[in-house]
Amino acid sequence: MPVGEAKLFIGQLHFDATEDDVRQLFEYYGDVRHINILRDKNTSRSTGSAFVTYGSTEEADAAILALHNIYNMERDKPLQVSYCERTATISQFGYEHAERLATENRANPRPRPIL
Repeated sequence: MPVGEAKLFIGQLHFDATEDDVRQLFEYYGDVRHINILRDKNTSRSTGSAFVTYGSTEEADAAILALHNIYNMERDKPLQVSYCERTATISQFGYEHAERLATENRANPRPRPIL
């Protein structure tokens, strides 16, 4: 991953969401470089999670602020948006946000920027 890119983990996606659906939602906040919807290896069905990579931490932060625990994609719970465990860069805001989530739920990993 090139230096400068910021990778987010997205949880609580609608199971039928496509890459185009995710792109349409997240590109409002910046230049979406890559989307990877996580799929069950046996059924190829979405797990309801994805990775979204932005060109900068400013764009990633804007998506977190606008969508995390706010936007509902036709599921019982709103989207969970945070920096992923392995991201090339992370802002101070993003790190503090991820720390807070990890404190609330130990299943949420703390990001470790790739050096």
